[in-house]
Amino acid sequence: MKRAALLLVFLLPMTAANAWTRASDKRIAKKAAALAPADLRLMIERYSGDYQKGLDRAAADEGSASHHYFVLSREGKLRDRIDAETRSAIAAVRTRKPMSQLVEHLGVLAHLVADANNPFHVVKDDSSLALMQDDFAQYLERRIPKFPTVFYGLDPHFSMPGYFDRTFNRTSRFYPLVGSEYNRVASSSAFDDRSTAFGIASVCYSHAVTDLVNLYYYIWKEAGGDVRSATALRGGNLLLNGN
Repeated sequence: MKRAALLLVFLLPMTAANAWTRASDKRIAKKAAALAPADLRLMIERYSGDYQKGLDRAAADEGSASHHYFVLSREGKLRDRIDAETRSAIAAVRTRKPMSQLVEHLGVLAHLVADANNPFHVVKDDSSLALMQDDFAQYLERRIPKFPTVFYGLDPHFSMPGYFDRTFNRTSRFYPLVGSEYNRVASSSAFDDRSTAFGIASVCYSHAVTDLVNLYYYIWKEAGGDVRSATALRGGNLLLNGN
């Protein structure tokens, strides 16, 4: 299996660049924007080009330490970068910078929060499994049309350190389950929609959307925006339909 996996690495498209694919990033960003506070959602729609610019800026240095945080070793700068971009987004509003700058920061965060929900970005225990990172990213993109977008709810006690502690710890627990799937088959082409891999990919996707919405509400609240709609989103288990 390892020999086949190694061969697969050289055959995979390079578009994933060790992250979720561009199409997956866009889907996560779009779904999160749909649940953002109303005024913030309008800003994202108005400056959609800057939202995309933020996604592109975040992806430009993919593979660097800014895109991973390994829970056990605490190696990587992903947590620090999420924190820095969050503070910059809040400051952009407080200091009356053009709203396009705020929206660009939100686009950057969409990519980074997706990274935080990628098991390969939070654990690196198995060198042979690392070869499957792009394969799993491509698998998520192929199956994402079949995933329900489940919003798990707003955290009424959101705080940056505690919330993302839970995010990284939760994502790390999926890593050995992904490993067991790749020990069973040589590539994601053999996964079916009843597999553990399908469930993990689906849950990672929905958690990325949920985490991003929580972060957008936090940013807008800290910036002095209207977040009265938060009450309606605290129950969770909301299904978003459509593309």
